[in-house]
Amino acid sequence: MRKEIKSHFWHYAVLILIIFLGGIVFFSYPDKLIKFKVGILTALAYIFWGILHHLLEANLNAKIMIEYSLIGALAIIVLGGVLL
Repeated sequence: MRKEIKSHFWHYAVLILIIFLGGIVFFSYPDKLIKFKVGILTALAYIFWGILHHLLEANLNAKIMIEYSLIGALAIIVLGGVLL
């Protein structure tokens, strides 16, 4: 695992940045609708990051795309259930 993190440092740095910035913006606004939209954008960025990461690693397949899409969708559904 350490070797993978070392060899893909910038990939994971971008992922952490996406989640960190999404969290900062999320907690900056009191409006629930804006928070939900930020959550959707963060989930979409996560999905895009996952697909791009595996595309660059040349191991992208339908299963991986579905996995990232379902995790992002689950996050959106849970967030919608909590906020709306």
